[in-house]
Amino acid sequence: MLKSWMRDITLAVQTRSGINAAVVVWALVIAVASLTVFVFLCVAGFEWLSLLLGPTFGGLIMAGVFLLIALLAATICALARRRIRERAILERAARAHTTSWLFDPRIVSVGLQAGRTIGWQRIVPVALLGFMVAQWAREYRGRGHGHGDPG
Repeated sequence: MLKSWMRDITLAVQTRSGINAAVVVWALVIAVASLTVFVFLCVAGFEWLSLLLGPTFGGLIMAGVFLLIALLAATICALARRRIRERAILERAARAHTTSWLFDPRIVSVGLQAGRTIGWQRIVPVALLGFMVAQWAREYRGRGHGHGDPG
C-alpha cells in the first residue's frame, strides 16, 4: 500500500513538472556544455584579441562543437520531458479507473479489528474526520490540477 502511495506521488510530480532522472541528467549535460561553451568562447576571444589570427580558430571551433552539444541536449531534454508528462498523465488516468484501496480486504479487516478493539463509538468520529480530510485532499488535488502548468 505504501509503495502504491509512493508511485502515486511520483506520478503526480511527473504530471505537474515533467521531470525524472533522465531530464535531470540532460539538464546537467546542458549546464556542463554551456559552461564549456563560455570557457572556450572566453579563451578564443582572448586568443583572438591577443594574436588577431592563429590558434583562435581552434578555440572557436571547439566552442561551436560544445554549443551544438548543448543545443542537441536541450532538444532531447524537451522531448523527454514531454514524453514523460504524457506517459504520467496516461498512467494516472488508467489508475483512476482501478478499484479504490479502501476496498482492499486487508484495510477492511484492519478497520473492523480497530472498531472491535477501540469501540465503534470512538472510532466512527475519527473515521468520519479521516474521510472528510481525504475528500478535501481529493478535491484540492483535482482543483489544482489545471493551474500553474509551467509548460
